[in-house]
Amino acid sequence: MASSSHQKHDDHDDHSHSHSHSIFHSHAHGENGHADESRKMVEVLKNKGNPGSRITLLGLFVNVGLTASKGLAGWTLHSASLMADAGHSLSDLLGDFVTLFCWNLSRRPPSEKYPYGFGKFETLGTTSVSLMLIGGALGIGFHSYYLLLDALLPTISTLQPGALQTVLTWLTSARIAPDLLHSHAHALDPNAAWFALISIVVKEWLYRITKRVADQENSSVLLANAIHHRSDAYSSFVALVAILGTWAIPSLPLDPIGGLVVSVVILNQGIAIMKSALGELTDAGVSKKTLSSLSKSLDSLIAVSTSEKSTLSVVAIENLRAKRAGALMFVDMTAKVSPHLTVDQSTLLEDNIRERLRTVRTDISEVRVRFVPGDEKTDS
Repeated sequence: MASSSHQKHDDHDDHSHSHSHSIFHSHAHGENGHADESRKMVEVLKNKGNPGSRITLLGLFVNVGLTASKGLAGWTLHSASLMADAGHSLSDLLGDFVTLFCWNLSRRPPSEKYPYGFGKFETLGTTSVSLMLIGGALGIGFHSYYLLLDALLPTISTLQPGALQTVLTWLTSARIAPDLLHSHAHALDPNAAWFALISIVVKEWLYRITKRVADQENSSVLLANAIHHRSDAYSSFVALVAILGTWAIPSLPLDPIGGLVVSVVILNQGIAIMKSALGELTDAGVSKKTLSSLSKSLDSLIAVSTSEKSTLSVVAIENLRAKRAGALMFVDMTAKVSPHLTVDQSTLLEDNIRERLRTVRTDISEVRVRFVPGDEKTDS
């Protein structure tokens, strides 16, 4: 016997979104973490009159301005690290906007054409974001790479003949990567440092005021957004050091090196998001940790039912599986039960199973249970 149930996604889900924030602004996106953060962000923005919505909108508008100004300044002032920093800010904006849009689309109720819902539209949006991140990182990275090679050219002639000179000569002549952005060597304008400094000050200010509101509202998504602001400040700090270092010591090509560092960070983010999205698109199962938590939520049902020897006893749960479709999760399993179980009793038992699963993961949209007769235990 198999049955299914559609239920509106609980708007107060608190499953984890793990972040690992450092000076390189690395993200460790846990299972459905990006979708969970976006869902909470939507809820914040829907209530436009509250402090959380106002501070979030302020942060979005400021990020748009900073991204545009740093990108334009990096291009005109010939700073690879500032351009990479702008690309870093743009990557976060794209991720927020695309995922928020797709999250709203995925919340539509199931239709005749999409009987399982629109969850995978969110996954498609996430895939698009990852492709944009990877493409942008490659463009910025190769641009910084060629600027670095051009900066090394004057140094090669001053080196003593040896292995280092041979390697540098090969690198500058081989051009082992495509020039995705037309690159010419230009003198770095130290005024680019002002844009990096302004970004640091503004992002730190956004961090502090956003964190203050997050503490007042006890909001995890506002706190995560505040941490995003501070990690962007770290990225701008890398750009500032690279620009000033290159200006102070022209023989050290720190600016293109800074651009390479930030581009690697963006590339890492894009690949991580792509892996997660491809897993959903190919119907990969949830993580072992999630599956284990789902299984444990049913242990008490089995223990209580067996000890009481009720008709609604669950002898065992087998073939427990789960997969994601955007922010939604679909679960199915086989439950061994008493051979005397009636249809009404099986319905009640299925409801009980579904409720227990949703105490662990409120993003579960549908639970399918196949009941089969199991061996009942009797006292000796």
